[in-house]
Amino acid sequence: MKKQNSLLISLAVISVLLGSIAYLSPVKAITNATETGQALEISPPVVNLVANPGQTVKAQISLRNISSGTLIVSNQINDFVAGGEDGTPKLLLDDTEISPYSIKSWTNPLSEVTLTKSQLKSLPVTIKVPANASPGGYYGVIRFTGRAPTLTGTGVSLSASLGSLIMLKVNGTAKEKLSLVEFGVSQNGKIGTIFEETPITFFQRLKNEGNIHEQPSGLITITDMFGKKIANVNVNNNPHNILPSSIRRFEEPLDKATIGDKMLFGKYTADLKITYGDNKDILTKSLTFWIIPYKLIGILIVLIIAVVTILVFFIKRYNRFIIGKAQKSPKAPKVKKSKSKK
Repeated sequence: MKKQNSLLISLAVISVLLGSIAYLSPVKAITNATETGQALEISPPVVNLVANPGQTVKAQISLRNISSGTLIVSNQINDFVAGGEDGTPKLLLDDTEISPYSIKSWTNPLSEVTLTKSQLKSLPVTIKVPANASPGGYYGVIRFTGRAPTLTGTGVSLSASLGSLIMLKVNGTAKEKLSLVEFGVSQNGKIGTIFEETPITFFQRLKNEGNIHEQPSGLITITDMFGKKIANVNVNNNPHNILPSSIRRFEEPLDKATIGDKMLFGKYTADLKITYGDNKDILTKSLTFWIIPYKLIGILIVLIIAVVTILVFFIKRYNRFIIGKAQKSPKAPKVKKSKSKK
């Protein structure tokens, strides 16, 4: 039963957390509504904090009841880690799962609150950073669940929850290290180096080997076989973070938005440059790929062969016609030579 409840909670929260690893606007709200009309609105979806070891930091999370009745709102603090290479967070709901970057024990529990219809209430979040905390990133999520007052008791409410991600940076010399696991190009999910046409997709898999989240930025410069630049493609243009001890995949299309109506043909080089961290460290890599419209070329070759075959056929036929006509024409009379008198 515990596992089933954890699964239901995870599925409810995941819709809120998708994409939230990026730094989001502090005034943007996230709404969650259930079939029973128990709905909450929360702001901000991501709380970014900076603290020194031994410091206590505070933040505010606003909750609004947008359901049709009164809600009793409870909360829970959980750790989260990267759940995959697309940036989806994985909640650690089992007490046996412990993140090395947890703020769960640093965060003061929040009281249960009652919200009437349309009521907005701001809740204080207090995090006390231990004096011996190592520099780096620490993470957690505060989840809120609303239930109708009639649901109080020993029963389990399966109302969906939503939450705010807490991303705390402890000052000091943190370990910042990204590595480029893979840089490639694909089309329709298939990796390759020879493609018939655009659009194609560049991708990078970056591994965070440090102890703080990184928000890299980069540029892919594409040149043709003559060294002429044809396009620039931004990497992580809508900033997303890479959590420590995780790999994140970034993708960028090469399509009409970047090259316009150009028709590519031949060999091309893509030069990748990624910058990250406070020291602006740089990762670079290059790859080559080909754009060859082989179907179009095949059609042209077939057409050329057909045209040449037809021309040869008609030339041979014309030659036979000329030869035949010449053979049917009357022979020219012979000219008699006059004999000279002696």
